[in-house]
Amino acid sequence: RRPFVILLIAAVISVVSFFFARNLGLDSRFIALLPENRPSVQDLEKVQDRVRGLSSLTVAVQSPSGDVDAMRKFVRDLAAKLEALPSEEIGVVDWNVGAYDDFVRDHKHLYASLDLLERLRDSLEERRDREVLKNNPFWIDFEEEDEKESIDDVLDELEAEGERGEERSDKFPEGYYQHADGDLVAMFVRSEISSDANAAGRVIDRTLAEIDALDASSYAPDLKVTLSGDVIIAKEEQQAIARELVLATTLTVTIVLLLIVLFFGRPRSIVLLGTGLVPPVLASFAVADFTVDSLNASTAFLGSIIIGNGVNPNIIWLSRYFEERRGGSGVRGSILGAHSNTWLATMIASGAAALAYGSLMITDFRGFRDFGIIGGVGMILCWVSAITILPAAVAAYERFRPLPPAKKKRRRSGGYADAFAALAARVPRSVVAVSIVLSAVSVALVTYAAIQDPFEYDFRNLRSAREEGHSEARRVQWRVNSILASHEQGRGIAILLDRREDVPVIREQLDQMPSSIHGGHHSLIDFLPEDTEAKLRLLAEIRELALEIREKVDSEETIRKIDDNLPPEKIDVPTLEDLPDEIALRFAEKDGTRGRMMMVQESDEFLTWDGRYLVRWTTALRTLRMSNGERPPLAGRAPVFADIISAVYEDMPKAIVAAFSATVVLLLVAFRRRRDSLLCIMALLMGILWMAGTMAALGMKLNFLNFVAFPITFGNGADYSINVMRRYRLEAD
Repeated sequence: RRPFVILLIAAVISVVSFFFARNLGLDSRFIALLPENRPSVQDLEKVQDRVRGLSSLTVAVQSPSGDVDAMRKFVRDLAAKLEALPSEEIGVVDWNVGAYDDFVRDHKHLYASLDLLERLRDSLEERRDREVLKNNPFWIDFEEEDEKESIDDVLDELEAEGERGEERSDKFPEGYYQHADGDLVAMFVRSEISSDANAAGRVIDRTLAEIDALDASSYAPDLKVTLSGDVIIAKEEQQAIARELVLATTLTVTIVLLLIVLFFGRPRSIVLLGTGLVPPVLASFAVADFTVDSLNASTAFLGSIIIGNGVNPNIIWLSRYFEERRGGSGVRGSILGAHSNTWLATMIASGAAALAYGSLMITDFRGFRDFGIIGGVGMILCWVSAITILPAAVAAYERFRPLPPAKKKRRRSGGYADAFAALAARVPRSVVAVSIVLSAVSVALVTYAAIQDPFEYDFRNLRSAREEGHSEARRVQWRVNSILASHEQGRGIAILLDRREDVPVIREQLDQMPSSIHGGHHSLIDFLPEDTEAKLRLLAEIRELALEIREKVDSEETIRKIDDNLPPEKIDVPTLEDLPDEIALRFAEKDGTRGRMMMVQESDEFLTWDGRYLVRWTTALRTLRMSNGERPPLAGRAPVFADIISAVYEDMPKAIVAAFSATVVLLLVAFRRRRDSLLCIMALLMGILWMAGTMAALGMKLNFLNFVAFPITFGNGADYSINVMRRYRLEAD
């Protein structure tokens, strides 16, 4: 009677929902999939309040012709501009390690090994004793040239070890992060950890602005600057998900429209079903704006899923309406007939789908929980729209372009019905036999896959397939990684301590772990000389002996070496505060505190993308205890991935049991006859089994993104058997 009023209300709902839905952001980080009670999430909250430099933006300056001077000059100039910006805005700029090499040379005596200093002391003592004995007229030196160890040799070693920076200089010429091929020089902007994607965008934009202002071509015609690092790669992943989100939604809508046209053969079907789908889909994401923080890698594609599943009750209602019209009924009678014959079946089917989605809400894993919230709401709203907005759209359309009544066809409508009905009626035993064979094959395939472990542990396989290997940022970062140690690439796990005194405590615990757990650890203390008290005593003895011997030796070369390596009379022991900023800032906190952070490197025996190893690695590090007995917070990709694997393992059984139980209960109460319910359950289980068998045959692995297919298929799969069985009973009774 009043279709336009209903359509106006639907339009208002759509517009309002759109403005709320557009507020939903996309957080593609893996940590966005985890609940707040997971250790990695709680640790990140603690770490990001104290540390600013664990996310890295790489600036790679390349010159194919190998113009090293131009690349270095550009890096120096860009570093000066970026360092002049507030640290809160840009972070820490890391571009040269030469200052630490100079620092080591300035304190070369303390950086010499304790063993070397002891050997030098012993050699000087032996030489002094020999010189004393030479003054004895009764002593004959039969082994003058056969000293235990020549002073000159030991001094050469001391000189070489004092030039400890030479080895670093070979890898970092003049302190620059320069590739061995000589065509790339890198620098790094180590930014603050933040869950705000806009913050990373601001760092990127600010850096690009300074790069553009310098004009790389003015330094060398072929100079090219590329941004990379985990900040850029994470941005690329988010952009890839956004593009694929649009692609998936477009494909879904296109395929749905194509099938609608093929099935109904009426162009008006597209308009009518579109009118019935747009409001509930938009409203579902408007509800999401109030119930979830943002879309994540799991929920980003729910738009296409809601459209694909939510169209079912709309198709069934519209199909029944057209059937009533073909039977000669008017608009009002056809709407009434479609309602009375479909509302219960579609409600039960949509309820089963909503329950399947809702079963995910009992999990802690946000990738499942948020999926369940949005999907469950979407299924309910799509059914409500099918019995309210769609009929109103039909009634309104009929006023402009009435559908003339046609004689009822004697044969079943559509070639689809003819083909499947013929199989079911003529060869039911064959159909059952083939189904049993397919089920048996599926059982075998699934059993084999279960024995081989069906879960995906290689996190590289969860990246965007279209981006992998084709991104300039990834190619550049791969080259930059060959310059850096793994812990400098961000692949390690950062440990944040309460006190500097806890560093030796944690170091001792780490040293007791096998090499299969980690490949070493680093802290700012590692950049200071060790055993300084013992060295100071030795250096005092060495100075006294060297001065004594210097007056007695004849070799000018030996005298020169003694003078060049003579320990000063007063030696200052450097502290953490004395270390150059280029090293210290990597381990410094926002307030400037140094030395309370440690980095643990991955084991050489495993890959950082191996999920099994990440769990072992993270679990072992979470056994570490500070002197007060508390566990220090960990930061890095490994703890996040480990928590994701653990959360999925814990939540998968709960979600499957809940979805299956809810669907079975609904099917049992949906029909008066128990046999009808059991047949629907059997059809559902066969479909699930065949799906799993197909996945096993194709070698597909389960992961935390595709696993949701199982619980939601219980509800969505039951949709078809419920509607078929309900229609069968209507016809049979």
